[in-house]
Amino acid sequence: MDLDEEKLKHLMNKNITDIDEDSSLDKVLSDGKKVAVVKDVAGVFVGWVWVLFLGFGASLYSAKRQYDKHHAAKKTATKKTNTMNEDKEDQRGS
Repeated sequence: MDLDEEKLKHLMNKNITDIDEDSSLDKVLSDGKKVAVVKDVAGVFVGWVWVLFLGFGASLYSAKRQYDKHHAAKKTATKKTNTMNEDKEDQRGS
């Protein structure tokens, strides 16, 4: 037999009359409350991190789209100006 199995069998055969159930229950409940509090606080913290992350991502995405629109409009305006200048030069040259 394994050493752990022997220990478990010994514990199972042991008389359990000297255990205070109320203190054991209080200990388990307090440990459970501590774990629950840690999970709640961690959940709130992770939630705020996600909110910040998504907020920065949305701001960056919006800024990139606005920059692309501005760049495209500037490019279109430059093309129109070049076309108009070429038309004027053609009219002068004729």
